[in-house]
Amino acid sequence: MAWKVLGLSGSPRKDGNTDDAVREVLQALAEEPAVTTEFLRVADYHIEPCIGCRECMRLEDCAQQDDEFHLLWRKLVQSDLLLLGAPVYWNAPPGIMKDFIDRSHAYYAAPEKAQLRGKQAAILSVATGGGFEPHESVMRSWLRYYGVDIVEQVRLYACEKGELLQRPSEVQKLRDLAVRLRNRHYG
Repeated sequence: MAWKVLGLSGSPRKDGNTDDAVREVLQALAEEPAVTTEFLRVADYHIEPCIGCRECMRLEDCAQQDDEFHLLWRKLVQSDLLLLGAPVYWNAPPGIMKDFIDRSHAYYAAPEKAQLRGKQAAILSVATGGGFEPHESVMRSWLRYYGVDIVEQVRLYACEKGELLQRPSEVQKLRDLAVRLRNRHYG
């Protein structure tokens, strides 16, 4: 049976350190024949911010239907493992990722409709040196509300584009993560 892993980068910087980190883990996981991986960037989708209309509380779905939020959300639902990467911007995920998280509020009144209960997730946080705790708190609380089991969390240190892959210690963290995820899944 195939294991579907979705790597989702919440960075606005295309091909930056967060993208590199997510791709590195996906590449290592894909070495296992029964693993299918997909890499997506939130920034590549047109996702409007939540407008606070509160219609989701009545509809149990987002009233905003004219963007690509639901398309990207279905990708999460269709996967077995979510590998979520985001840089730390002022102690939190960047706006592009936060907009996506905020739009999932559509399922707040009926979390079972999010269809994420029982899925597993690993969180990758990328920063120059701080702000990890509040950033991870946002990511963890969002996932846990919808019943996702957070199985791994890795902090990575990098700033300038391409820097992460030039740091052997950071690349090793990613390779070790892939091994732990594979071992967890295949026992």
